[in-house]
Amino acid sequence: MEAFPAPRLAMDAADPDGPRGPSAAPAGPERERLLTGALLDLASSADREPARHAAALIGYVGLLGGRTAPEAVAVLAGRPPVTAASGQRAEALGELEEKLGQGPVRDCLAGAPADEVPLADAAATTRWPRFAARAQELGIRRVSAVPLTVAGPEDTPAAGGRLGPALGALVLYHDSDASLPPERAVPARALAEAAALHLRHRRTRDQVGQLEQALRSRIVIEQAKGMLAERFGVPTDGAFTELRRYARAHQRNLHDLARSVVDGSPPDPFRKKGPKERR
Repeated sequence: MEAFPAPRLAMDAADPDGPRGPSAAPAGPERERLLTGALLDLASSADREPARHAAALIGYVGLLGGRTAPEAVAVLAGRPPVTAASGQRAEALGELEEKLGQGPVRDCLAGAPADEVPLADAAATTRWPRFAARAQELGIRRVSAVPLTVAGPEDTPAAGGRLGPALGALVLYHDSDASLPPERAVPARALAEAAALHLRHRRTRDQVGQLEQALRSRIVIEQAKGMLAERFGVPTDGAFTELRRYARAHQRNLHDLARSVVDGSPPDPFRKKGPKERR
C-alpha cells in the first residue's frame, strides 16, 4: 500500500499531458508537508512497479517545483532500464542519449554525476559534444544529474571518491543560465535518495526471495538423494550423480526431477530401475 498519495502525473505514466503540479511552487508549511509526504511515499512504496515508481519521482519534481520546475527524466537501472520523462524535450533528450551513447544519464548511471553543468561550457561540450549541442538547440542551458544511491554500512566509495554504479538517475534540464535560489530549487537529491531506498529495498527483497527458493530447492534435492540412496543401496553421492546425469541427459530441471522422486509422482524414472541398471 502506498504511504502517501502521489500526484496524478506520478500515478499515471501514460498521461504525459497531465498536470505538473501547482502554477507556483508551494512555500512554507505547505512545501514541507508535500516534501515530507513525497519522501515517505518514494521510500516506502516497495510494491510499486518500476515504471510507476519512475513516474512518481518525476511527478514529485513537478509538484514541488511548480512553474519553476525543470523538465526531468528519471531512469531506473535494469535490463532493460525503465524511463519516465516530464516533457517532450526531456523525452527526446533521453532517447538521444541512447542513440549517441553519451550524456548525463549515462554518466550518472556509471557513477559520474553532473552538478548543474552549463551546456555551453567547454566541460560539457567536451564531455557530451553532440548531446550538448542538441540540448542547446532545444533551449536547455544547464543539466543536473543526480544519482539514485543509498549509502549502506557495506558500501565503499569507488576510485576518486565517487560512488559506484547507481540504482538509477534523475536528470534535470534547466532553461535558465542562472541557478535557482535555494528556496525555489527542487530538492532533487532528497527525492533521489528516497527513490533509491525503494529500489534498494526491492532489490534486497528479490535477493531474499531467490535465496529462499534456492534453499527450498536444495532441501528437495537432498531428500531425493536420501530416498534414492536407501532405495538402491548406494551412497548419497552416487545417488546425486545419477540424479544429475538423468536430468542432463533428458533435459529435465534437476529440482523438478527431485520433486517427482520425493512426491512419488510421475514421471519418476527411478521407480522401476536402479541407477546401475540404466548405465
